[in-house]
Amino acid sequence: MNRHILKKLKVARINTLVRYILAAILVRTSTGGSAVAIILLSRNYGADGSLAGALAACLTAPHVFGPIYGRWLEKVNNAFIVIAMSCFLFTVFFQLAILSIEWQQLWLTFISLLLCGACSSFMMGGLSTQVNHLVEDDVTVRRKAQSWDTLTYGIGLTVGPMLIALLSSVYSTKLAVSAVMYLPVLACLIVFSLPKYHKHHQHIVPNFKQVVKVLWQTPALKKTLLMTSGAAFSMAVLPVVAVYYSETFQQGQEYGAYLVTLYGVGCLCGAASLGFKPLVKDALILLKNVGCILVACLILVYFSSSFMASMFAYWICGVVNSVFFAVTIAARTEYAPVQGAAQIYMWVAAAKITAASLGALVAGLLVDHFITLPVLTSILMLSVTLLVCFVQIQKTAIDRA
Repeated sequence: MNRHILKKLKVARINTLVRYILAAILVRTSTGGSAVAIILLSRNYGADGSLAGALAACLTAPHVFGPIYGRWLEKVNNAFIVIAMSCFLFTVFFQLAILSIEWQQLWLTFISLLLCGACSSFMMGGLSTQVNHLVEDDVTVRRKAQSWDTLTYGIGLTVGPMLIALLSSVYSTKLAVSAVMYLPVLACLIVFSLPKYHKHHQHIVPNFKQVVKVLWQTPALKKTLLMTSGAAFSMAVLPVVAVYYSETFQQGQEYGAYLVTLYGVGCLCGAASLGFKPLVKDALILLKNVGCILVACLILVYFSSSFMASMFAYWICGVVNSVFFAVTIAARTEYAPVQGAAQIYMWVAAAKITAASLGALVAGLLVDHFITLPVLTSILMLSVTLLVCFVQIQKTAIDRA
């Protein structure tokens, strides 16, 4: 009888995780294609590059308020209701943004996209904070679930833009974008069906000061924040320099898109491999080891002597960065205390978005001076970050001895 009950519980958890993954794929397909969508729409209505970029930035800017969203998720009775409503509101505000671009009411477009950005923070990092509550309390099982969650990011970033491109070739851009941005409504219904979990000591929710103190005083979390930010800054260079690399090897500008696509395919490959064989070592050790491999991959990009070599380098960067992302998810959940875990997760997510934006900005400023200079800067940045964390690890080990 007990065995039968355990089997039923296991099947129920698997079904719940499958529903979660389906919902995550739907929302992240929309968010993954949202920047491309808004740029295509704005260009269709005559916007210049700077305006299109500013509109796209509205989708990521609200992510810096991740800690506020994390605190909200910890305070509410059922976080899935907040996330589900965010999915629904994302679709509503994006449809409003589409109409406001057509009406040439830019103030309304900016407001709508900023609200979309706030909603997408719940759909991205916010949704990921709930993975551990859907699976049993076992490190291997959790790592596997987190790996599947990583896969949904890779699928969204690859399928989202591709789906918009395919639909735009058959239908109007407005219709194509509108259709893809309706996917979160389906996700909303699925998220509503996910089981509510029991919160222990629900009334104890740490404030911002307490969370920052935990981050600062917990070496493992501090290193996780550092490594996540350093990698995000460094990897943001790849899409920026892709077109320039293709031109260097006497290829057309469109070949730069192939490099970025291969990076996305690499992310899918890395995430898929972890779904079947998750990493089991200590997350801090994995951060150091995979981070070193990531530096080696960037060096491979820097020394690429042909377009084919660049294609392979971009692909392997995607594979390794996907693994690194899964490790950061494990680190920011396993080293965080139960109370404040969602806030810490969102703090790291906010730092990652900020670092990636800064990395893209720096790459854009440097690439006109010398094409490989942004990649060299990224290599140095990640190497310094690794060195700081590595020295700290050694110091901790000596102190314990």
